[in-house]
Amino acid sequence: MIDITVARITHVEWVYQLERLLHKETTSASLPSYYVCELGVWLYGEGLRNYEEIPEIGYLVECHRKFHVAAERVIEWHNSSKFNSQKTAQVEIDFREALATSKEIVYHLTMLEFKILLKYQEAQEVQESGTDDQNSMTKHSWHPLKSVIGERNSRLNVARASLELLKKDIVSSHVSDSLNRSNIVTWEKHLEKEAI
Repeated sequence: MIDITVARITHVEWVYQLERLLHKETTSASLPSYYVCELGVWLYGEGLRNYEEIPEIGYLVECHRKFHVAAERVIEWHNSSKFNSQKTAQVEIDFREALATSKEIVYHLTMLEFKILLKYQEAQEVQESGTDDQNSMTKHSWHPLKSVIGERNSRLNVARASLELLKKDIVSSHVSDSLNRSNIVTWEKHLEKEAI
């Protein structure tokens, strides 16, 4: 499970970096291919496999590809040694396209997260009603989040559940980056303060 909040912020950060490139405020940049970046790896793997019935996943795939194409053109322009008014005008169009598709990505990530949470709620209701069958959403991979959230529906509990899933992902992927672990500790402290 990808941390959707981090994915949203990452795309906002990329737009910021592209804007800095456009204004020549930074020296160079590179962007991995749309299927190799963190969001792309998740989309073309777990995302499509587990959430293909949610329409936003398909929209997200297309917007994500378009973002990378437009962003790559901005980066190529920046890294080029030849500048002219026609190329500069085109790169401004490319930047606006990257900005617009990044906003769509943020929206589709948010809608995907919302619909996944709705599915958790539906799965809980089905399980509680005793009509659970083989086709039920409770058999789906998002069942573990329902069990972490339990019967409480507060925003704080959803944030805690998301944090727990992120921690499990980090542990299961053997991430040794201390920055990621320190960010989790920071969020845990923030959530504890919110609970008071």
